[in-house]
Amino acid sequence: MSQYTPITGTITQIDWHGTGPRQLGCSLLFTIDTPSQGIVTMTLDGSAFVLNTWPLQIGDRVTFFYENTAPAPLIFPPRYRTAAAAHTPEGTTAVLDVFTRLPDGTQLAASDGSLRLNIRPETWVTLPNGQPFGGELSGKLMMVLYTTSTRSIPPQTSPEQVVVFCAEEQPTAGLS
Repeated sequence: MSQYTPITGTITQIDWHGTGPRQLGCSLLFTIDTPSQGIVTMTLDGSAFVLNTWPLQIGDRVTFFYENTAPAPLIFPPRYRTAAAAHTPEGTTAVLDVFTRLPDGTQLAASDGSLRLNIRPETWVTLPNGQPFGGELSGKLMMVLYTTSTRSIPPQTSPEQVVVFCAEEQPTAGLS
């Protein structure tokens, strides 16, 4: 099972957030409307990874990821600390997980076996800073964006974009 939980929804409100006068303005509080959970709030600070540094705006459909074991206040609506976020227009899916190579060597599988990747030459594979990644993908935490997948179990996809988090490059917002 992935150590990150995705929440996908449409941003309905954005507010500045901070824990004190020195921190005010250093974090954003996003209110999102989700189809499955209703209203959820996500805090996003400067250490959170935002795919392609996309400036998130009201009306955007976004997938936020939070760490499963991170503390969360018992309030309504629920509030989680964002580890990573991706702009995911309708029809686009984002996954944040550790993928490992299958014994046949042709595919990578998510930690819970729920998705298999077929990396093609046209797949955009980068580091978080946008530079090309040239190493082995197996065993790495990756954010994967894709638009189509097979109806097989588990589904298979050839992703459009893969961001590889090497241990030294992971944001401090819970990505480990």
